[in-house]
Amino acid sequence: MYAKAVYAGGVGPLEVFHTIAQAAAGAPAAVACGYFDGLHIGHAAVVGRAVQRAREEGLCAGVFTFTRAGGSPERKAGAGEIVTEADKYAILDAWGVQRVLAPDFSEFHNLEPEAFFDEVLVRRMGARVVCCGADFRFGRAAAGGAALLEKLCASRGVALEIVPEVLCGGVRVSSTRIREMLAAGDVKEAGRLLGRAFGYRLTVVHGKRLGRTIDSPTINQRFPKSFVRLRHGVYAAAAVVDGALLPAVANIGLRPTVEQTDAVNSETYIIGFSGDLYGRQIEVRLLEFLRDEQKFASVDALRARIQADARASVPIAKAYIEKTGK
Repeated sequence: MYAKAVYAGGVGPLEVFHTIAQAAAGAPAAVACGYFDGLHIGHAAVVGRAVQRAREEGLCAGVFTFTRAGGSPERKAGAGEIVTEADKYAILDAWGVQRVLAPDFSEFHNLEPEAFFDEVLVRRMGARVVCCGADFRFGRAAAGGAALLEKLCASRGVALEIVPEVLCGGVRVSSTRIREMLAAGDVKEAGRLLGRAFGYRLTVVHGKRLGRTIDSPTINQRFPKSFVRLRHGVYAAAAVVDGALLPAVANIGLRPTVEQTDAVNSETYIIGFSGDLYGRQIEVRLLEFLRDEQKFASVDALRARIQADARASVPIAKAYIEKTGK
């Protein structure tokens, strides 16, 4: 899921700063700017261009992004997270980024565009090159756009690259489009736009241990309330355990046969695996939607269906594992 992109090449450990004040002026940098809420192939084009410019010009590869705990841009209000914050940094690290400034939106949203550019990008990030998409907005009330950014860069001696949008099927790749696919269960197409299988890395928590009694031990993971909405149902999947990619089948939903809850749960049967994973963060990748979630009349009926779902998942997962090799 976090394999190095083609333009990455194993730089040092990623530095992440969570407040503007925390980020002391660093080395001169090529900085990619954006929320990057999906880290899809469109975002990869912007970040990749900054990484490439950094290499060509002997600069630090940086990213300015933000979190939304204390507020959100109007156009992002209510939008679920396609990647968790921790996974976001892991992916950026794998792409070759060296330095990330990720304050909460509430910390800088009232800065005028010029103050944001001078204090955040130039002073704190050391920007000598700025890379962004054509729709990048900045400053109070999102007043700054491409035209103002071009003017500010020219007056401060900063190079600017506005990276063209990436199309898939003739339509612009966007996080909104990916969220719609995930809500419909189309994880396969969402994976094409992400450039990787859609997945999540969450802590394994205790469930009802029913799976052990029906010869299908599962791991349970709770989604954060801020996470993107997924279609409830059963998916062919793969899980990463101790660096190995294993076939799996995952149920996303409320587990109506065994539990009454409104907390969305991922319950994954890792096929052929036996071991204790409680308390560990395990990555699960959803490969293909198999069927909707349903309530079974008995535990025996549930057992039979889990085994049938596992049989359906194995060839899909094995083909994915053979193709990715990791």
